[in-house]
Amino acid sequence: MLESHYSAMLNAAASVAAAAASAAAAAAASASASASASADDNSNNSNNSNTTSNTNSQSQSSNTNSNNSSSNGSAVDIAGAEAATGTEGDDDSQDGANWSRKKMIKWPLPMTLSFFPATDLSGRFVFGERIRDEKCPLSFLAKRHSEAIVAMVYERQTWRIRERMKTASVALVLCLNIGVDPPDVVKIQPCSRLECWIDPSSVSPPKAMELIGSSLQMQYERWQPRARYKKCHDPTVEDVKKLCTSLRRNAKGERILFHYNGHGVPKPTANGEIWVFNKTFTQYIPLSIFELITWMSAPSIYVYDCSNAGIIINSFQPYAEQHELELEKQRATLQKRGGVPQLAGTGGAPGTAGGQNQQMQQQVSYKNCIHLAACAANEILPMNAQLPADLFTSCLTTPINIALKWYAMQEKLGMVPPIQSELIDKIPGKVNDRRTMMGELNWIFTAITDTIAWNTLPRELFQRLFRQDLLVASLFRNFLLAERILRSHDCTPVSLPALPPCFRHPMWKAWDLVVDLALQQLPDILEHNAPYRQLPFFEHQLTAFQVWLDSESESRTPPEQLPIVLQVLLSQVHRLRALELLARFLDLGPWAVNLALGVGIFPYVLKLLQSSTRELRPVLVFIWAKILAVDPSCQVDLVKEYKYFLSVLQDTTVSKEHRTLSAFVLASIVHNFLLGQTSALQGPLLSICLEQLNDGSWLLRQWLAICLGMLWQNFEKARWSGARDLAHEKLYVLLRDSIPEVRAAAVFALGTFISSVTDRSEEQANNIDRIIAVTLLETVGEDMSPLVRMELAAALQWMVLLFESQFVAIYQVEHVRDHASASSFVMCGDSRDLISSTHSLERHVSMRRGASSSSISNMGGGTSTSSGGGSASGAGGGSLSGSTSGRSKSGSGGSSGAGAAAGGTNTIPYQMIFTKLWQGICNLAQDPFPRVAAIAHEIVEHVRDTALCPIMAAKEATMATATEKCNSLSVSLPPSPNTRVNYLSGAAGGGGAGGGAGESPPVGATASGASHWAQKLRLSGSGAGVAAGDPHAILQRKLRTSSINDETDSAPAAYPGRPGWGGSLGLPSGPRESTHSARSSGSESNQYLEPPQSLTPIVQTEFIPWAISYFTRPGKHRYSSAEGAAEEGFQRFPVDRNSAELRKRSSRYMRNDFVRRQARRHQREQSDRSGYEMCVWNRKTQFTPSIVKLLPYEPQIAVAYREKVLAYDFQWNSVRTYGSEAMAGTPHGSSSVFSRVSSVEFINAQDEALKLVAHDDGVVRVWQSSPGAHSSSSSSTSSSASSSSSTADDPPAKARLVTAWTALSPVHQQQNSYRQRIIGSGGGSIGKGMDASSLSSMSSGIVTAWQQAQQHLVVGGGGCRYLRLWDVERELRLSDIPLGRSEAGAARVLAPYLPNMRCDVILAGCDDGSVRLFDKRCAPQESRICVYRRHDAPILHASLRANETVLVSGCTDGRINVVDVRATSFPYGIEERVIHKWNAGSDVTAIASHQIADTVACGNAFKISIHSLDGRLQKTLRTNEGFIGPKTGHPTCLSFHPYKVQLAVGFVDNTVAIYSPTGAVL
Repeated sequence: MLESHYSAMLNAAASVAAAAASAAAAAAASASASASASADDNSNNSNNSNTTSNTNSQSQSSNTNSNNSSSNGSAVDIAGAEAATGTEGDDDSQDGANWSRKKMIKWPLPMTLSFFPATDLSGRFVFGERIRDEKCPLSFLAKRHSEAIVAMVYERQTWRIRERMKTASVALVLCLNIGVDPPDVVKIQPCSRLECWIDPSSVSPPKAMELIGSSLQMQYERWQPRARYKKCHDPTVEDVKKLCTSLRRNAKGERILFHYNGHGVPKPTANGEIWVFNKTFTQYIPLSIFELITWMSAPSIYVYDCSNAGIIINSFQPYAEQHELELEKQRATLQKRGGVPQLAGTGGAPGTAGGQNQQMQQQVSYKNCIHLAACAANEILPMNAQLPADLFTSCLTTPINIALKWYAMQEKLGMVPPIQSELIDKIPGKVNDRRTMMGELNWIFTAITDTIAWNTLPRELFQRLFRQDLLVASLFRNFLLAERILRSHDCTPVSLPALPPCFRHPMWKAWDLVVDLALQQLPDILEHNAPYRQLPFFEHQLTAFQVWLDSESESRTPPEQLPIVLQVLLSQVHRLRALELLARFLDLGPWAVNLALGVGIFPYVLKLLQSSTRELRPVLVFIWAKILAVDPSCQVDLVKEYKYFLSVLQDTTVSKEHRTLSAFVLASIVHNFLLGQTSALQGPLLSICLEQLNDGSWLLRQWLAICLGMLWQNFEKARWSGARDLAHEKLYVLLRDSIPEVRAAAVFALGTFISSVTDRSEEQANNIDRIIAVTLLETVGEDMSPLVRMELAAALQWMVLLFESQFVAIYQVEHVRDHASASSFVMCGDSRDLISSTHSLERHVSMRRGASSSSISNMGGGTSTSSGGGSASGAGGGSLSGSTSGRSKSGSGGSSGAGAAAGGTNTIPYQMIFTKLWQGICNLAQDPFPRVAAIAHEIVEHVRDTALCPIMAAKEATMATATEKCNSLSVSLPPSPNTRVNYLSGAAGGGGAGGGAGESPPVGATASGASHWAQKLRLSGSGAGVAAGDPHAILQRKLRTSSINDETDSAPAAYPGRPGWGGSLGLPSGPRESTHSARSSGSESNQYLEPPQSLTPIVQTEFIPWAISYFTRPGKHRYSSAEGAAEEGFQRFPVDRNSAELRKRSSRYMRNDFVRRQARRHQREQSDRSGYEMCVWNRKTQFTPSIVKLLPYEPQIAVAYREKVLAYDFQWNSVRTYGSEAMAGTPHGSSSVFSRVSSVEFINAQDEALKLVAHDDGVVRVWQSSPGAHSSSSSSTSSSASSSSSTADDPPAKARLVTAWTALSPVHQQQNSYRQRIIGSGGGSIGKGMDASSLSSMSSGIVTAWQQAQQHLVVGGGGCRYLRLWDVERELRLSDIPLGRSEAGAARVLAPYLPNMRCDVILAGCDDGSVRLFDKRCAPQESRICVYRRHDAPILHASLRANETVLVSGCTDGRINVVDVRATSFPYGIEERVIHKWNAGSDVTAIASHQIADTVACGNAFKISIHSLDGRLQKTLRTNEGFIGPKTGHPTCLSFHPYKVQLAVGFVDNTVAIYSPTGAVL
């Protein structure tokens, strides 16, 4: 790709050679503007980085790779191009060639680079650019790493009204007896006379009575116009009884209002009796409240407007409580008697049970009865002549009029000039017209009283009184006003249920301000027809709500303005602002959504979806997304409004954030809701989602895929619509997305695509699903993200459930053959008795297996090949590993099963696909991440149980029959069948009948053992068909329909009385219960067709609930929503400048800078003296350490031996283990298998270091010492393996596994076969018997190199002739870089990178002694720059100096070379520039060099020698310093501190030590 650049450089070879010979010539060439490349080779030890002009450097940057990212700092241009006639590997073809002759290298800068570069050379090859700590990215901060993949835990509150009620009838009972005052009330003069704003003395008494009754009815009709009203004037007891019974009869179960005005009768009695009249009005007749309640029944509401009204409530309350107790006792009695039906068929005598049930239905609960009384038990009504006589009724029915009149009466609140009462009666407008003064005052009054009630009452009581019934809500709002007005006149209104005092709430001051502003306008409006000016109340309240939102205090109380915000939604003027503030409030978390739903937001925002205003669409979508994230049941209410969100999703002018929210809302509507799926499918939801799948926003791509998956989940019609649009093929693109969540969403969508069709009679559906499954396995089978692999296992389970018989057949073929020899020994002890003792069905399996074993072997061999470690090869095909040459790879998803021969052995339709899928599932069961392995293990267990259950049941049934026959003939019995159960099922120990081989078990024991597997088969759905003999038929049918030689696998197989073979999460030891019909192959099962139904999954993941929790969590805990090319493709968190974590991180960055400055000072101080003579720390280990490594900034050292890594903390004097012990207490972690540790890296070393541990089997695990501050905000969903956050004074907590994946599959077929044999013969016991030593003995070490600046991980070794480059941030494999020809062997050493150093070069030392340089920016085949061959033995160490272009390498022979990597071998025969070289001795076991200091350490069996870069010996640490001197063992590993002058050494005698110059501290 860079041929033109390097061809042009051939002409400069002579000038470069001359420059290497003379410093003056190099300086002249550097000054020349026409020179192509120059370098001053005599400036090797110089630190001047400005020798080369920037003009010359920038003039050549255009020839570099245009796709490379810009670097801010000085750099060195290195690139390579293939020679015109060269081929790959020519650099290794000629003996004695030290450098590749097909690479040309260009050096515009001197050898020494500035450690803090300042220039911007875009596209240059970066050797040593240090990035500041705050600019260096941090890894593994995403939510998928910092918390468990589970649904967010929060308290869900009930906000829906369980049963909405309506007051259907109103009884108005007026006992006024106009003209006659009651005897027990002495009225003052002047006295209040108005009743319903009518003066009774103005007209005749009968006329006044009619006017008052009609006026009261009109006042109530303002609040409930549709109710049935009945008036009863001065009634008798019979009139009241007749009225109440007739209303209850018509109202049925609805509420009845009983309004009682007792101003013309005496006060209620102490027994709770109210007064009415006789027919001649000569006597007052008492009416017991208990009789009234009996007539009214329940539910009902009572309003008592009379003096001493509280007596009625005091009398009713104990009666209601006693009634409830008796009712509960009666219910308990009836429930006890209802257990035995006593009524059935008893003629003549009435059934006691039926009579009791009827009596029970007649019992009425008075808990829902509501009472409102005008005053307490010892109070009389006020008699102020300026107020009406029925002041309580006026407050309840005409609150605005009485509130204004009362305000005008108050001297301290009065108007200046005063407002006449007559003007208040002339207020213009209607109550229901918010544009008028009366309407707006009523609107504001409703908002204020709702706010007072919501902030004062308990939530449940508020819902019951203010949201259940419109009339009750209005009465209680007005009751709050009545409390305020009547208390000012020494009366205390009483209610049942009782309300807390609300008359002094601060919101009443706001109401007084509103009344004052309204009355100021009233004279001008009435006298001069002035227009009415809207009051600023709602605007002020919205401002107060905004101030509350801006406070951002964690301890703040809920905002009291929330009910007012709901009322503002009715105003078009302030609606948009109110919605925006409401959206901000909902974004605070689930608690805010619960509060908003509880206050009654739902009907308001639902009604607004009918609005066509475009400005409201984004904020409404946001609000509904927050609501659905907290309460998914709202999908039922949104089905009719789905087109609103569909239009937002389709509109590309809407921001991507709100389109993502629309996709989430639509996904919530169709999630497990058939009506929503049907409605959405009728709209263009499918096509819209497919059109935008390649959008730039990763979150939108994720939710489009999830929406598609939910659309066709268990909805076959949507699936076929998607198949016609090639939806599954369009989703394949997302399987390679750069964001793991998007890949997981695509896997989920494809998994539901497979499971949506349960009727497998159509071959087209089977072909599509096979192709999808294989594509999933090949694409994401080795994905780095455990999230994606979990979804892959969950998706593959549908193939197991739908094609269960195919997987069972594969399992049976493997295990029957593997256990053939064992069965002959256990069952009969003689090979001649094998056929007779083996069950006939097992022999049938063996015969069928033998007929097709060659084909199976061929398929196993065909599917076991893969590039880069073999994603398809795995555990499942171990016993199918035979090969047959010359056979074509048949069985692709697109082939037809009908064309295959039924009994042929050359081709078996589709079986290769199922074998490959089974291998993939078994590989996932061996996954290094525990949760992934547990999910796949459940699937393997399901197949195992399904395969073994009918066989075991049939065997035990046969043995039971044989036992009976043998007992009658007195012959010895064969061994107990439980022995065979154990070895076939993989369980240890025998159950049921005891005794060894050849012993006859007792008859009873045999009978009980025979029912063991039969019981499991019955539990799995066989019903009564598991009697003796029936398991034979079941298994015969199973084998006929599941044979691997069948022509098709499209027909379902089911059994009479059996729904299916099951796939729910049952016990691992037995078959699982299931509700789906088994799908298998074979034409014989067509007669057992069942109607399609949804499958019961074997396992379920929490990915979808966890993804939904993204919208549930507060906004500051979500990713930044900034759009643009620089942001939308990344997962970035919003920056909180005031967060405690940011301050802690800043302090850590200051610590890092201090460590670097202190290290430079120590290096200068020790430059003239020999160092490392003092052992400053040592510790004994359990085993011989293989790796020691010092953390750059923290006082810790990592020591690795065998399969674990120990981190010793000098500050806390503690040690933490990273290995299987750290996962012992975690779910799914105890079964993890760890191999020998081969490499250790530190991720996020500049902040809180994570430990990256690579093992010999290619597995890489990342550990976290403590949960970390970035995950403390989501402690409710933190992983169970995480420990509590540690404070500054506490030692760090236990380690937590962040992620794990197979970074590189070592090339060892023995190891693969070993794993496959474990899967094949373990009976589903995955990984049993495998230990670390077994794996480590089969594989060579894995080497790694971590680069923090670019978040790249380079992995090599393990016998692989390539380097694998991983992008850890995106969890993607970037490329596989080939090392060269096979003679190079595998990478043995990778040069480390200093923390925060950006470098584009990869330096690898190989087994053949070569050191190879790669440019990771180039294509894999063109990335190799040069090959340095100055060693004849395997490389032990290779490293690039941090601030120089100097390579330090050493091999096992003890040869150390220090080379200027800019020098190269040209056709003229000039050798490379070897600066220094020396021999450190023989039998060198470890070599290390300091990347900054002038130090190289070599260790062998006799000593540890410390050299400078020029080869001078500085210090020797011998194994035996003298008779009484310190003794050191044989060094096994060496490592320098990245900055400090410290050397860590691991010895063969299980000792770790740190050496440092005198005076240096840890």
